[in-house]
Amino acid sequence: ILANATVLREALLNTFHHSFKFDLSDFKDIVRLIDGQEVMDAINDAYSTLGNEETTIIVRSNKRANLYNQQIRSQILFNEHELSVGDFLMVVKNNYYWLEASSAPGFIANGDIVEVLEIQAFKELYGFRFAEVHVQMVDYPNEPSFDTVLILDTLTSESPALPYEDSNKLYLEVQKDYAHLKSKYQRFREVKDNAFFNALQVKFSYAITCHKSQGGQWSNVFVEQPYLPDGPDKDYFRWLYTAITRATQKLYLIGFKDESFSHN
Repeated sequence: ILANATVLREALLNTFHHSFKFDLSDFKDIVRLIDGQEVMDAINDAYSTLGNEETTIIVRSNKRANLYNQQIRSQILFNEHELSVGDFLMVVKNNYYWLEASSAPGFIANGDIVEVLEIQAFKELYGFRFAEVHVQMVDYPNEPSFDTVLILDTLTSESPALPYEDSNKLYLEVQKDYAHLKSKYQRFREVKDNAFFNALQVKFSYAITCHKSQGGQWSNVFVEQPYLPDGPDKDYFRWLYTAITRATQKLYLIGFKDESFSHN
């Protein structure tokens, strides 16, 4: 992984990026996967050996991530429900409401991963769908688990987080609960203190976009070659560099064309 990442980094610095090809010669830590069954078997193996918190799949778009998340939940984890105990979720927007500033994390950051330990209730309110849950922050195992509210609308949306129009709609709907308060400022304070208005925005974290993976590292990383209608350009190679350097032990390449490899 390191050898290939180094070559790619140098190629990017010297603008020779078009000449970069993966060299798999005798390396055991990079595996090329060809068909769908191979991909599913390899993900299954990675989950059973190191657990799914040590494995991630990096793709180009939220649409592709949703597809993988669906497949993994139904065919590998056998989760038929929209949300299940044991699901791993990535928070997609900073949240300052649920944790004390004095806690170790200080707040719940965009990119943090939580495991669902218990589901207490599903609720439809304000035109959105929520789950009241008990979660544990994966990167802070010593931090006590806590109750929180998740907004389910972001789980499968193709936008990175709740779009502005939806956030605004939620704000206006919650505000109606406090219409009896005379002062505009009081209404504002109440909305800002409302648990549903502060629901965690989350997506399944089995497959994520490269953007969301920045700063993270996993033992097993699967990278899918994106669709490149105009061929590979500098942006793509930068993306690829970020994606492959997330892996600490094993890198799996999905759907990469023959021309992505040097055959020596």
